Amino acid sequence: MSGAKRMGRTGVFGAAACVVAVTVTGCGGLSDVPLPGGADVGSDPIRLSIQFDDVLDLVPQSSVKVDGVPVGRVESISVASDFGWTADVGIVLDSSVDLPANALASVEQSSLLGEKFVQLTPPEDEPPTGRLADGDVIPLDRTRHATELEPVLGALSLLLNGGGVGQLAPIVNELSTAFDGREGTTRSLIEQAETLITGLEQQRDDITRALDGLDELTVRVAEQNDKIAAVLDELPVATEVLEQQRPQLTQLLGQLDRLGTAGVDVLDQSKEDLIADLLALRPTLQALAASGDDLVEALSFVPTVPFPDGVEKVALGNSVNLFLLVDLQIGDALAALGVGQGDPVYRQPKFGNPKPLVDPSNPYYDGNGPAPGWPTVSLLPVLPTPRLPGVTLPEGVSLPDGIEIPGVTEAGTDTDTGTGTGTGTDTDGDEAPPPGPLEGLLNQLGLGGGQ
Repeated sequence: MSGAKRMGRTGVFGAAACVVAVTVTGCGGLSDVPLPGGADVGSDPIRLSIQFDDVLDLVPQSSVKVDGVPVGRVESISVASDFGWTADVGIVLDSSVDLPANALASVEQSSLLGEKFVQLTPPEDEPPTGRLADGDVIPLDRTRHATELEPVLGALSLLLNGGGVGQLAPIVNELSTAFDGREGTTRSLIEQAETLITGLEQQRDDITRALDGLDELTVRVAEQNDKIAAVLDELPVATEVLEQQRPQLTQLLGQLDRLGTAGVDVLDQSKEDLIADLLALRPTLQALAASGDDLVEALSFVPTVPFPDGVEKVALGNSVNLFLLVDLQIGDALAALGVGQGDPVYRQPKFGNPKPLVDPSNPYYDGNGPAPGWPTVSLLPVLPTPRLPGVTLPEGVSLPDGIEIPGVTEAGTDTDTGTGTGTGTDTDGDEAPPPGPLEGLLNQLGLGGGQ
């Protein structure tokens, strides 16, 4: 009996071992066996691939969560085909999970010493687009991993055991000594630093533009290195020339100083006369200002000389015939300038209130300037009268006392004896010669006619 029992027990254990072996062989390993209590991915799940630069100690069958709720599991972890610097994590999700195509993935930790899992979240800095579908890949730039406690504790251990804790004590003591009793100054310094940093932050765009402009200027200067070098090479020559001409420059500056002194003296001495001249110009300028409207209207007639307004209506094509009559007679020109016209005579206007001959507001009035009754002065210098034989002055015109012009005789004077007979004839009894072509001009100049 005992042998039969032993054989029965051996058969049971063998059958159990075969079942376990078959199960393990069918799953491929213990890591492929789904954990009890995991997320239900349904009958038609979707598979995604996530790239991480570090998966920490994430293992297959770890949970995949959305907002802390399990929605899938990690199916595989492998090395990506980028020379071994990226981990490729395959996950399985329930097809009902609604996540945008630009979703983010991270390796998180359930507690301080808990297990790792994959967290899927919508993007925070950009609007969600699309939807995750079967076969999509979440790239490396949209993944991250949480900071583990082990590296933090390791760094803290290095600092406390063999680090610089002992060196921190004198630094803290010196800072305490420096700030002792100066809390207000320190606070003011910190506030000013904050104001400075805030101002710099507000002017960040201007600073960026200034740096860009400086960069462009540097590039242009670098492109003109040859020209700048040539200018620098010529500077010593120019400096030497200035050194040679230093005495002349010094003398010039001294002369300019003397000229300035003389100019100041002249202005001081002629100040009253200058003021009087400016006051004399005041009526003229006032009259010019008063006629400003008329002057503007008169300017519109300037383009009508020599062509009148409306000439474009009678012009044929692009040309216009012009007929001018120009009077070039010297006598008429001098008459237009007032030569030989006699003293000015005041004529009272027929209509309106008569105006005074001289404006009383003129500072040159009452003996200081031109007054009524002065003779008209020629605007052109009188040329020397050439010897004109046979010139006889008209009746009532005589040469000034003490002035004799060869070849010019007065009317009624005998050309041989110098005594006039009053008949206007010569000694032979002939009539006086006809007036010459310059007689009118000489009359205007006060010299009588001529032949």
